[in-house]
Formats: sequence, structure tokens, C-alpha cells
Amino acid sequence: MDGALAGALLLALAACGPTVEPVASPSASVDVSPSAEPSASPTPSPDPTRPALAELVLSADGLGPLGLSSPPDDDPATSLVSFEPEGCTDAVTGEDFGIAPGDPGAELWRTDPAYAASSPAYGPGAAFGVDVDRDTGVVNRIDLYSADIPTDGGVRIGDPGASIAAAHPGATVVPEYLTDIHVVEGALGILQIEVAKNAPDIEGDYWEGRAGTVVYIHAVTPDLGVFSVAASGNLVGVCGA
Repeated sequence: MDGALAGALLLALAACGPTVEPVASPSASVDVSPSAEPSASPTPSPDPTRPALAELVLSADGLGPLGLSSPPDDDPATSLVSFEPEGCTDAVTGEDFGIAPGDPGAELWRTDPAYAASSPAYGPGAAFGVDVDRDTGVVNRIDLYSADIPTDGGVRIGDPGASIAAAHPGATVVPEYLTDIHVVEGALGILQIEVAKNAPDIEGDYWEGRAGTVVYIHAVTPDLGVFSVAASGNLVGVCGA
């Protein structure tokens, strides 16, 4: 058989055989599902801060985070007051009262400078003062020194005494020599709002025009009872009181 004939026979055989499809080479599988979003970094919490002066309100239970019958916050970043064991010594105050470290009158709970009073009515330049019981370590008294801070009923130093009845309808009145004390009892303590009055046996106007207005506000633990601050020098958060 010549070459031409052999070639023709091979072509004929190939045409009669099954068609073979080309095999695709395997490819890597593709994940078409949506990819997960990258996890967001947690938002850092803001640095702890103490409340602003305008946010503070005094109630029978305390002043903002400063609760009666509870220890004061000892974190310098958030506390309203700080303890100075020698804050009232002669070496610190520059006075000559004979107060040395370790004396009972040497200690001071100082109000943070953030609470300087804008219009002090009496006492130190702070808007409030605090006392802490030496034995139990809990806050037992908070005094307001200016009109910057109201009671939880909205009463401020300098307000008319007649406004207390509507602001604190449950208050009872305890008459004292130079004031009438409006007493509001709470779960933890007693809120006391003093309204000035002139004593009948004192000539002239002792209060110089302030009679009939709120002159003192303080909150205390029940064991301290009801008392007047008028003409007593009985202050807290200040040396020499």
C-alpha cells in the first residue's frame, strides 16, 4: 500500500471514532461569599472625670457621687474631695494656732479646686465642704457655701424662705434662735435648710436684710441630728472651724 492510501485510511478511521472533548485543567475554587468585615477597634472609654459644678445637687442622701454614710471616692481623677492629714497644721496654713501633725485639728478634707464658688455666701471659697467620720471613714456631713448648688427641690442659698414649702412639701420646721430649719428626711440622711430670722431679744437687724431668706443648707447622717449653723462657726472643709 502506498503512502497516500495509508494516510487516507488513517483519516477515515479518525473521523469514525468518538469525539474527545479537551479536559480543562482544574482551577482553584473561588469563594464568592461576602468577605467578613474587619472587626472595628473598640472605642476607648472616656477618661473618668468628676461631675461639673453645675451638675451637682444636694439631697438628704448626698451630693452627686458623694453619698452620705459611704466612703468618699479616693481616685484623684474623679473624687470631689481629698484627704490631707496635715492640711490644717501651722506649717501648712502659716497660722500660729499650735496645731502640729497628729493633732485632732490637723486633718482636712479639702474640696477639689474644680468646685470653687462663683458667689460664696460664707465659709471657704469652695461651693461646698465635707466632713468624714474619723472612726468609720464615711461621709457624715455636707455643707453648701454658695448659691452654685441647689437642693434636689431647687432651693439655693439666698432664695426666699417661702419657696421651700413648694420645693420640699414634706419638710418639717424646727425653730431655732436665729433661724427656722426646714428638715427633709431621706433614706440615708437629713437635709436641713435654714431660713434667717431676727431674735426678739436682739435689737436691730442681725441679718442685715437677709431675714426671711435661705442662709444655710447642709445634709447630715441621722446620728448628727438637726442643728443650726447660724452664729456658730460650725463649718466643715475649712481649717479652724
